[in-house]
Amino acid sequence: MSVFAALALSFATLPACGDHEHFDNLMACVDDHASLGEAESIAHCLVDFFDMNFVDQAACVAYVIANGGYPNSRDQACTLYFQER
Repeated sequence: MSVFAALALSFATLPACGDHEHFDNLMACVDDHASLGEAESIAHCLVDFFDMNFVDQAACVAYVIANGGYPNSRDQACTLYFQER
């Protein structure tokens, strides 16, 4: 199984977060979901909490750079984002 397939499967089996959760920014959300790993946390937050609709990978990466940077995981996070949305 590929790494991306395994990650996609792990997203599918995650329990849903409570509707009461609210995050003012991406960094706070990623910090709260750190147990998922950085790339997975970023993707999870973009899909489930910020309802982002990026048109392409570059737009996603630009948003992540502007909202925390995450140089080691932003590309993978945006790849996961497009798989999950």
